[in-house]
Amino acid sequence: MQNIIKNTIGLKAVMLVLVGLMLTGCYATTNQVKKDMIVVGGCASGGLIGSNVGSGSGRTVAIIAGTIGGCKLGKAAADKVVDTDQ
Repeated sequence: MQNIIKNTIGLKAVMLVLVGLMLTGCYATTNQVKKDMIVVGGCASGGLIGSNVGSGSGRTVAIIAGTIGGCKLGKAAADKVVDTDQ
């Protein structure tokens, strides 16, 4: 029962972060601010997803890897989104 509750909370948190990531691009007024907000959202999403993986020191590694991966994906997404807006 606790695993179901934990998984549900984790899924809701991931969905909330992803929605926030999508909305950050709408909020920004300049292209550089848009890029920065999307990258930050990607970093946060990756860290959150990484925090739901593993336990102990493995969890710490997963958080770090998720954050780095999220930043890279956020940067790639920001470059595509901002470049197509122009």
